[in-house]
Amino acid sequence: MLMLHWPQMMRRLTVPLPSRSEETCAECSGHLNLDPCDELSAVFRSLVLHSFLPQTNSEICFNKLCTVPGLKPVMPSGAMYLMVGIDIYHFPEFKDDVDFTQRLVTEQSVFCLPASAFEYPNFFRIVVTVPEEMMVEACDRIGEFCQRHHRPRSRDSNDLDQ
Repeated sequence: MLMLHWPQMMRRLTVPLPSRSEETCAECSGHLNLDPCDELSAVFRSLVLHSFLPQTNSEICFNKLCTVPGLKPVMPSGAMYLMVGIDIYHFPEFKDDVDFTQRLVTEQSVFCLPASAFEYPNFFRIVVTVPEEMMVEACDRIGEFCQRHHRPRSRDSNDLDQ
């Protein structure tokens, strides 16, 4: 059971939520008789029904960023954000995660929170509660940014020196 309450609308909506295996999103929204032009209907579709889709934003973001050189995403277990490790040695022009995320927002207009704010250096945090299209676009931009700035380690570099 899910209850949404917005005082400014002075409305309540109580919805029986099915498990993924019981019903599809269309069947669930059919129980509600939602008007597609209604603001509450749009919010319901984008926020609530999203959780029943086959692939979540966390999975989309994780899968896309796993392919980006120099990044190591960590799949969340129910959190509204995803942590991404930065192999800072592959990005020599950045001194830390703060520098990395500042340049990311400047060059690609993607805002990620540097995890050093949580005393977790060389990671950044991506909020995954945005619409899927925005999540895909943000991950693509992060990938472009990393491709532009990533430098492979030289053959003669010694990992022990790092």
